[in-house]
Amino acid sequence: MQYDKLELSAGDDQLIVVFVNQDTSQMVDPSAFAQALADDATARRPNGWRLVSIGSVPMRQAGTAGNVLFQSGGQFETQAGLIALYVAEPPR
Repeated sequence: MQYDKLELSAGDDQLIVVFVNQDTSQMVDPSAFAQALADDATARRPNGWRLVSIGSVPMRQAGTAGNVLFQSGGQFETQAGLIALYVAEPPR
């Protein structure tokens, strides 16, 4: 999966990073999303940033696995946002 990443400063010692996958009409893969976040956290740690919190936001659903005339709950996510909060700490 390809991700767009937006970094937002939240003061001198906090950083909010938003990951959004590019919607290719494929179901969002949570493990790929988690790996992208883990890679980002690993890359930021030597610079003193520590991951302290994450959240997710569903953005787009598609398809149904049940009756196409009713909302059967069978939709799948094709786009989601993952929000990570980092705090600054002295590097190890």
